[in-house]
Amino acid sequence: MRVEVGDDGLGMDEETRRRCLEPFFTTKGERGTGLGLAMVYGVLRRHNGEIEIDSAVGRGTTVSLNFPVPQAAPATPSQDRLESARLSRLRLLLVDDDPLLLKSLCNTLEAEGHVVTTANDGVAGIAAFRAASARGETFAAVITDLGMPDVDGRKVASAIKAASPATPVIMLTGWGKRLMSEDDMPAHVDCLLSKPPKLRELRETLAQCCEPGRAQGAIEVSE
Repeated sequence: MRVEVGDDGLGMDEETRRRCLEPFFTTKGERGTGLGLAMVYGVLRRHNGEIEIDSAVGRGTTVSLNFPVPQAAPATPSQDRLESARLSRLRLLLVDDDPLLLKSLCNTLEAEGHVVTTANDGVAGIAAFRAASARGETFAAVITDLGMPDVDGRKVASAIKAASPATPVIMLTGWGKRLMSEDDMPAHVDCLLSKPPKLRELRETLAQCCEPGRAQGAIEVSE
């Protein structure tokens, strides 16, 4: 399957076209993070897709996304059990500076029955965790984005573990395995997921991190 998106804008010179997928590369100066196309590439590779970029100065840009057509495979008994299993209702802290993804993931987790506190950057995330602790509330897990300005996901994870070593930290990265593999797990992080995570992966990770007895941060929220 092929999807093409094009414009008739300024276009890119050859060096910009060659480097536009690199994380942190931007032509927008201080206004740009350089993570937009890197995240697109990460999501694309998770689906075994390929990207083609045709651009030249003065004639716009066309981006082609090529996806293989998957063949349906019969679900294994273990997959059936994972799909049908329902987690306990959990109190979760979600930290991300992307407002659209923050809202989308919050809605998804709430639809699964969880109670979600959101924070729109690393500073707010750490503050929310400390404020909850002061009230005697415990998060079953903290889900944090990796790439955030000033206080990134690594610093959030470090602060959470310093305050509560047993609280699981799940890190989201839009860079996928292109930049970070499972063998390069950041310090203080229990699980690493590509961004945006698939619902099945999210369920499985929460089940692994928050199963009863695994961590003091695993709780069931009463109605």
